[in-house]
Amino acid sequence: MIKIFDTHAHYDDNIYDEDREVLFKKMYKDGVTDVALIGANINDSEKEKQIAKKYNEINGMPKFYYVVGDHPDEIPKFYPDSSEGIKYLDKLESICYDDSNKLEAIAIGEIGLDYYGDSKTKEDYELQKSWFIAEVNLAKKLDLPIVVHSRDACKDTLDIIKTYASKVSGIIHCFSYEKEVALEYADMGFCIGVGGVVTFKNGRKLKEVVEAIPIENIVTETDAPWLTPMPYRGKRNESSYIKYVIEEIARIKKIDVETSAEVLYNNALEVYGL
Repeated sequence: MIKIFDTHAHYDDNIYDEDREVLFKKMYKDGVTDVALIGANINDSEKEKQIAKKYNEINGMPKFYYVVGDHPDEIPKFYPDSSEGIKYLDKLESICYDDSNKLEAIAIGEIGLDYYGDSKTKEDYELQKSWFIAEVNLAKKLDLPIVVHSRDACKDTLDIIKTYASKVSGIIHCFSYEKEVALEYADMGFCIGVGGVVTFKNGRKLKEVVEAIPIENIVTETDAPWLTPMPYRGKRNESSYIKYVIEEIARIKKIDVETSAEVLYNNALEVYGL
């Protein structure tokens, strides 16, 4: 059986409340050995931390890690250099440590830029950029990789990473840009997060990205509960379904599934420093 590392999931979502433990045991039987729980805001980051703590104490489960950060649509409405912002960043940093003050979070994320939607203003963009930079700097302070969300903000995301995160590793989550941009990120040592979209008939652009970049720069993800791959598209996502993503990557790369799975698993370990 292949080993699966889901590098990006949101299992704090209420949709899992009724069967979370049952699902985790099923995932483990399906070959899911590792899961990175991703924070979308400060409260979700704390929830993911508690989920990791709870379920890592139960046998027959994947190993859970947690990642701390703010999705660009979830950032505070004040700037990070304000008094409120400084306190917020201190709180965010504190979540990265366990009760014995040992660094426990494996990355800062998901952070980045999201310009999708007609209602956003230039001020919204500036606020997003300021928090993106602040949380990149937190990652540098803690010597952690970053997990980057970028939607309709290709140039600004790339510019910030080149300027502020040139010595930081990480994952460009749910990649949605052209293959030329993916190659640029790969040249900087970043991994491209590939999930269910690569299995869609209309996922041509992501298929081209997978074909273009080295497999050593690809990691698998779900973004659970969203972006469920074929043949379960439209249903609640779970880490077990990554096997369909691995199979599609193997098909595109013209390699066997077992080799694809092994490389992708090791890529996740490396990018997260595990």
